[in-house]
Amino acid sequence: MTAVTFTFHSNLRKLLKKEAGLCTSFQHHFERRASIKDVVESLGVPHPLIGRLTVNGCEVNFQYILHDKDTVQVRPLTPPVNPLVPDILRPTPLPALAFVVDVNAGRLAPLLRMLGYDTLYQNDARNGELAEIASSQNRILLTRDITILKRKIVMHGYLLQDQDPIRQAIEVVRLYDLSNSVKPMSRCMPCNGLLEPVSKEAILDRLEPLTRKYYHTFQQCRNCGRIYWPGSHHGKIMDCIEHILTCARKTNNAPG
Repeated sequence: MTAVTFTFHSNLRKLLKKEAGLCTSFQHHFERRASIKDVVESLGVPHPLIGRLTVNGCEVNFQYILHDKDTVQVRPLTPPVNPLVPDILRPTPLPALAFVVDVNAGRLAPLLRMLGYDTLYQNDARNGELAEIASSQNRILLTRDITILKRKIVMHGYLLQDQDPIRQAIEVVRLYDLSNSVKPMSRCMPCNGLLEPVSKEAILDRLEPLTRKYYHTFQQCRNCGRIYWPGSHHGKIMDCIEHILTCARKTNNAPG
């Protein structure tokens, strides 16, 4: 029988199975040879949510095989997280920042696109498909379903805490420190395609009379062809973006 002492830090504690979550530190017993990843997930914490693992004071990766009397510290992802840089838990970094959003947080997708981030969303995708997309397309999986984050092929993921899409966007911007890298209105909010400038003459036949009269600067989605211009909606969008960024910065700068 192997006996290992675990300490889970911060918000990881509330993910633990009830009997384990009652104490700050606890001893866990198991019989088979097991990796730290397998044991931690058996206790209730998905591996993508872990930012650092130490055993007997030394940092280890997910493949470490636990031994009798080991003392383990499990720490969560802590802002700022940079998935483009390798670390001991995730030695293969993402080539670019991109997201895939689960159906249980679908309203978050257009907000991330509004901020300029490549965000895939399919309202009919099942858990297995989402995990495969996250893995094969090198995307961070954003979800409120803890079970999907336990899938082996998901390496980068985050469990959204709030149900409100604006507050979810604040969570993501804060965690990945995105407030200084946004590109507002550079992507199509409905379809995720990139926007590019288009001449008024090229789309004149698609414009309503008042739009044709009062506006002269336009963008068009490369993917779906949707046309954008700085109308009354533009100010509301920019106010929403500023609110998200301001709240994310305040949270990052909060003491403790």
